[in-house]
Amino acid sequence: MKVYYEQDADLKLIQKKKVAVVGYGSQGHAHVLNMRDSGVKQVKVALQEGSSSRKKAEAEGLEVVTPAEATQWADVVMILVPDEKQAVLFANEIEPHLRAGQHIMFGHGFNIHYNLIRPRADVDVSLSAPKVPAIRSARNTRWASACPASLPSTRTPPAPLATSPSPTPRPSATPAPA
Repeated sequence: MKVYYEQDADLKLIQKKKVAVVGYGSQGHAHVLNMRDSGVKQVKVALQEGSSSRKKAEAEGLEVVTPAEATQWADVVMILVPDEKQAVLFANEIEPHLRAGQHIMFGHGFNIHYNLIRPRADVDVSLSAPKVPAIRSARNTRWASACPASLPSTRTPPAPLATSPSPTPRPSATPAPA
């Protein structure tokens, strides 16, 4: 097993990508704020029309689009809706808009493991799963402390992401409150 540390990551690799985070619950909220706080300038939140989370994301100053629009726009699509909703969402709103070379990420491997989601061979797939509750992950990034995460990949990542262990970077942030 290879263990990666913050110094092993090159944040410039993800900072120049267009990243869409699908979902704005506990995981989506943490991941998108981590991205923004880490200098990713092009990040959008993807939510269904009428989602109660739309106002929350907009109040954070985030651009909100539909999952289909996000997939058409993004280089990296992070799928963070509940497991039981992922397969239908993927089939109806994400998969039809995927293009070769895009990178799809998951925060949990259930749908991939059980073949409920089967991405095309020309799309890269990986998992970024912090091993702490999402809110703690977001707080850790803002307080400059780290947390362990699983980062397996089902396929070889594309060259721009291959040298970066996690597209959910940890920013240099203010110290934790005393």
